[in-house]
Amino acid sequence: MSSLPVLFLPGTLCDERVWLPVWKQLTLSQRRYVPLQWANSLEEMLSLTGDRVLTDEKIHIIGYSMGGYIAALWALENASQVASLTLIGYDAAGLTKEEVSRRQQMVKMVKAGKFEAGNTAYLARFIHPSRLNDETVAGVVKAMGEDLGKGTLVAHTQATTPRKPLTALLAKASFPIHIIGATEDEIARPEGVKQMIKAISPVSAELVEDSGHMLLLEKPSELADALQKIVNSGAK
Repeated sequence: MSSLPVLFLPGTLCDERVWLPVWKQLTLSQRRYVPLQWANSLEEMLSLTGDRVLTDEKIHIIGYSMGGYIAALWALENASQVASLTLIGYDAAGLTKEEVSRRQQMVKMVKAGKFEAGNTAYLARFIHPSRLNDETVAGVVKAMGEDLGKGTLVAHTQATTPRKPLTALLAKASFPIHIIGATEDEIARPEGVKQMIKAISPVSAELVEDSGHMLLLEKPSELADALQKIVNSGAK
């Protein structure tokens, strides 16, 4: 078991509930969490991350989706404090023009009041079709969306749009990198993740079968097993 702290970052419109099924299956000496749901800007997200790391301390940092972007940015700026970086459901290539446009349109719709966290079309973008009626998956996504609200969704989206491409920088990083994706992910699509893996040549890479973007809720056991191995391999 690693004696180093392990720092976890959530995705857009998520809080610690997205990590709970994974945490329950991990054995860690120090687990820390970055409450990105409190942040309203990219600067605040990075500040919250840094606040959870002591001076001259090394950590394992694990970011999911939007949290992968924040984790990667922070790790690149603080490389000497990074024992390892694990990116889950995140494509470091940045956002296409089409995705930026879609996000801008979504923000307009949300501000106009046109957003329901339990909307089937909304949930279907993130969750494998076989789990759209699963309360442990869709129910948690809906609850987080309703509790955190439209303001958090707008803040998260605007804070990370556009999104700087980081693949080339990560390929030159001095710390170990691990990449985990999902074969049915409609957000961090597997073809993009595969290209990122090829460019970065991480220490380990895995695409989990039969899962959409909500990998943490859909396949917590498989993810916990992969993360335990990552943390244990860098146990110093």
